[in-house]
Amino acid sequence: MKKIICAIALLTVTVSLSAQDKIVRRARVNIEEIQNLMADKERKPKDTEKMLAMMKETMDMITPTLTSPETKKELANAWDIKAKLHMFTFSPLLDNVINKEPTDTAKLAEHIYAALDAKEQAYLAEKDAKEPKFKIANQLDVIKFRPYVAYCGQMFYQNGQHKQALDAFRRWIEYPKTYTILEDNAAAMAVDEQTAQIGYFTCLAAYFAKDYKALAEFMPIAKTYEKEKDQVNQLLLTAYIEQGDTLSWLKAGRGLVVDDPSGNEAIAQNILAYYFNKNDSKGALAFTEELLGADPNSKIGNYAKGLVFMNDKKYADAITYFQKAIDADPEFSDAYYNAGVCYSNIGYDMNDALTGKKMTVAQQKVEIDKVKDEYAKAEPFFLKVKELEPTNTHKWASRLATVYYILGDKAKQKEMEALLGE
Repeated sequence: MKKIICAIALLTVTVSLSAQDKIVRRARVNIEEIQNLMADKERKPKDTEKMLAMMKETMDMITPTLTSPETKKELANAWDIKAKLHMFTFSPLLDNVINKEPTDTAKLAEHIYAALDAKEQAYLAEKDAKEPKFKIANQLDVIKFRPYVAYCGQMFYQNGQHKQALDAFRRWIEYPKTYTILEDNAAAMAVDEQTAQIGYFTCLAAYFAKDYKALAEFMPIAKTYEKEKDQVNQLLLTAYIEQGDTLSWLKAGRGLVVDDPSGNEAIAQNILAYYFNKNDSKGALAFTEELLGADPNSKIGNYAKGLVFMNDKKYADAITYFQKAIDADPEFSDAYYNAGVCYSNIGYDMNDALTGKKMTVAQQKVEIDKVKDEYAKAEPFFLKVKELEPTNTHKWASRLATVYYILGDKAKQKEMEALLGE
């Protein structure tokens, strides 16, 4: 009697398994009919309604089979059917993108992602099969769909939906790792210039989404995008500032300047400003030594060291380094300007030291001539600034007006004052 009961139990299980597989097979018949309806260019409204109803019905049929332990032989088939249903849904939405018409980006992305995930599951379900039924066609689709993921990222980004854009771009970058169906087709997923470009957009989306962890994660890829190298670097530094991470900002900024002094002059000046605002001459000097250690002839390195000495009122030393910066770049306007300011300051300090000092008229004349000599040395530097920046009148005219006042050249003094509107 026990043997008979056991046999009945086994028969019940066998019937249950067969029922799950039959559901999948019936769903496949529906898929073929839906495909025929979609291909009919003269499809009538009632046929469209029928098609949409069949898509819903088929999804309802197939969904329980995907997680049922009783689905065995037809599991890959079930996942492939699910993938096709999502493809049927996103296809008209994708057509809108191609035709530059409005589309539901969120819905498009949802169904592209779902189709891709279903194709991956279909592959895994028949991975050990000697003759997989769906692998080749699905592999081609997965390769073809990768640009669609990028489209979604671009549209989300343009819509200001930065978190969604970040998700899409992340999916694109991690594509070969996520979809193991591509494992024997690595050439199709090779890292190239587009990877660097997408990495750049990923970091932009991460920055605007305030996802600084993701920004740091994808920064190494973004840095390989030469076209926007400067903006990528600035993005990283700005993110550190927004997080209040000054130490990381300094470390990253100093590294960038040392690696490429000429390409990161603005960053170097911002770092110097940071040290000056902190009254940290020691830190500023160490930074300039680091720059000059990498390249003794560095334009920005010599200019930076000149600024450090100038800030410490060591004007003669500062002039030496400003001149070296000028030698490296004969059109470096700021170096000319600061060299002129240093000569003027030397003259001003010499004149200030004469106050209250007892001297004969002859001695006083000698000392005043020394003051004038320093201002005279400043003149050609300010004139060079005038030559390089003729429209930036206030930068050089006020300085030259002071020089000509000290030198007693009233005509030129009035000329400069007229330019200043005085």
